[in-house]
Amino acid sequence: MRSFPFRHQSRLLTVVVAAVDEGWELWVSEADRRLAFGGHVTVDEAIAGWRVGEDRVQELAEEVKSHVLTGQLALSRPSPDAAPTAIEATG
Repeated sequence: MRSFPFRHQSRLLTVVVAAVDEGWELWVSEADRRLAFGGHVTVDEAIAGWRVGEDRVQELAEEVKSHVLTGQLALSRPSPDAAPTAIEATG
């Protein structure tokens, strides 16, 4: 599984890539707990990028990290016993 770790406000977060039907979903996670949905890359988008030497999954992961770091994608600190939830994007 691909993942892209980064730090934000002393938290170790990871953009995790999960395979889904016809593509991949990107999620911001902390300690294996999904905090926010980052986006989706279809197989067709990935192939089109690959043909021109681009990695659309990595590009989206960098965009998601940027949105977290700039506050465009808000994350809350989950309670230890809370179920994982998607946090809505702001902005």
